Amino acid sequence: MFVLALVLGLATVFVIDPLDPSTVCTPFCLGIILTALSLRQGTALVVAVSVLYSLLTTYALVEAHRYHEMRGDVGPHPYFWLFQRMGLFIVLCALASYLTYYRTETEQNLTRLRTVLGRLPAPVILSDVSGNIVYANDAITTILHQPPSDLVGRRYVDVLSTEPMEGKSIPTYLERFDADTNGIFEVETSPFGHGNKFNAQIMCLGTEANRVMITVLQNTEVASTGLASLDPPLPTNFTSQPQKL
Repeated sequence: MFVLALVLGLATVFVIDPLDPSTVCTPFCLGIILTALSLRQGTALVVAVSVLYSLLTTYALVEAHRYHEMRGDVGPHPYFWLFQRMGLFIVLCALASYLTYYRTETEQNLTRLRTVLGRLPAPVILSDVSGNIVYANDAITTILHQPPSDLVGRRYVDVLSTEPMEGKSIPTYLERFDADTNGIFEVETSPFGHGNKFNAQIMCLGTEANRVMITVLQNTEVASTGLASLDPPLPTNFTSQPQKL
C-alpha cells in the first residue's frame, strides 16, 4: 500500500500538476489520497505517507513559485504563499493521522469488548442509535434459537418487543439511549413478540456515534423451558430431520 501511495504521489507531482502550471493541484490531489488512506489503513502507514506527501507538496510549491517568477507574475510574498499552502496541507496531514489513530483505537476497543462479551455465559445484545443490533454473543442462541449472525442488522424492537408495543418501544428506546447518565434500567422483554417474558438489564455507554446500548438478558433458565414458543415461524419449505442425541 505504501508503494501504491508513492506511485500516486509521484504521478500527481510530475504528471498531473504540470498539465496546468498556472495552478498547484498537488496539495488538493494528495490530500484526497491521504484522506482515503486514513479511512482504511493503520496509523503508521498514514503518518509515513503524510511525511512523504509533505515533501512532495513542498517540492511542487517551490517549482510553481519558480514558474511564476520566470513569467514575471506579481503575487504575494513567496514565503507567505508557501506557508499558506503548505500550512493547510500539514493541518490536513495531522487530521488524517488523528482520524486513523482514533478509528484504530475504536476498532481495537470494540474487538476487546466483543471478546469479553463472547465469553460471558449470559446472553448479551449490543444495539446502536438507529435501533439496530450490531452484536450478539453466542449465549443468545440458547434463548432466541438463532445464531448471532442472523440477529446482527435486525431492529432491536423486532427481536425484543411485541408488535403492538412498537409505537411505545421506539420512543422508549431513544429516550434511554439519549439519557445523559449511563444508568442501568430493568426492563421486561418478549423475544419475537411471543408470550414468554423475562427480565433484562439495559445500560448505555459511549458518546454520540460511538454510543451503544448493552442488553443483558436474565432468568434465562426459566425462559429456556419454553423453547418451542420462542422460535420464530419456520419457512414453508423447511423440512425437519430426526436428530440422534
